[in-house]
Amino acid sequence: MILKNTTAALLASLIAFVPVQSASAQSTKPVPAKPSSATKAGSASTAKKPAPPAAAAEDQEKKQIFILPLEGTVGIQLRAKEMHTIKDMANAAGPGQIVIIKINSNGGLVLETPEIQAALMGIRDGGHRLVAWIEKAISGGAFTAMYAPEIYFMKTGTMGSITRIAGRGWVEQGAQEWEDAVARTCEMGGRSGYVGRAMVHAEDLLSYDVDPDTGKVTFYDTLQGEHELSNAKENLTFNASNALACKFSSGTADTLDDLLAAMGVPEGQYEVSEAGNKVFEKWKRTCEKCTEEVPELFRQYSLGGTGTGDGMVVLAKRIDAIKKLLEWWKKAPEMLRYEMQVPEPEQLEQQLEQLKYQLQQARKQQNGAGN
Repeated sequence: MILKNTTAALLASLIAFVPVQSASAQSTKPVPAKPSSATKAGSASTAKKPAPPAAAAEDQEKKQIFILPLEGTVGIQLRAKEMHTIKDMANAAGPGQIVIIKINSNGGLVLETPEIQAALMGIRDGGHRLVAWIEKAISGGAFTAMYAPEIYFMKTGTMGSITRIAGRGWVEQGAQEWEDAVARTCEMGGRSGYVGRAMVHAEDLLSYDVDPDTGKVTFYDTLQGEHELSNAKENLTFNASNALACKFSSGTADTLDDLLAAMGVPEGQYEVSEAGNKVFEKWKRTCEKCTEEVPELFRQYSLGGTGTGDGMVVLAKRIDAIKKLLEWWKKAPEMLRYEMQVPEPEQLEQQLEQLKYQLQQARKQQNGAGN
């Protein structure tokens, strides 16, 4: 939910606050603008411990399969932070784990790209098997999937159309530099850069041939190949069928059991960890709670206490609302900055100081009138 209309109106009141008047006029104090930014040890026992049962020892040797759902807007709901968390868990378990990123995204923010690259390449550098499982991977979602050496599609999966309408933080020079960057990322996953270029620009052609003897696929940035993928009419977007035909995809699977079978995961050597789902669900719940609570805090700031006719009550409600907004900035900065367009913490801090000063002056005036 993007609160463009509500937030835009309240943003003006947060920055240029009109003091609430109590029975007597309140004085104001200017606040200088701040620069914008973000077991106890036991005794050793000499008794010999019994050896663990054979089955238990075998379980301890099993490697982990971490499945991390990645859903929503890249840079907001779909963040690199959760990828880094799973990377650290896999590294702690030792080399040879499997990490599956299950993607359902229409894209998002370019500025998240460096951290996504660091996290996913970190998984690969840690000696783990990185797999992308595609439900929908459009634009930034496709870009994320490209870091995986293995990509599997669901039957209705789609991947491609990596357009860059706006964004900063990684490639700022222009369209050609962005296309080059996508091509390099495609190559980092072990694929032809021509594929990435066709996803960025409809004008970039793409076709391929399959060697009848070896099965090797050769891509062309022309239409000279027997099989055509992109003909200058629209950006390349793969479906499960054509992705598999040109070996861009390693297989098709709708269920986890089918995916693991397609991957050739040996039975008995791995166990599926719930850690990835728990990491995803924790952030998802935070985003959902943020979407519920932040609009209420704006309403509290705007209307809280106004029915009492008491200016000090209104000031206290507004102070409380800003304090809670600042707490949300600590818990979900991406949601507040990009999804809900809440004023930056520095602006809120300045407004908070002004409101505190106004409340202090109102109390002094009330106490003076009482004397």
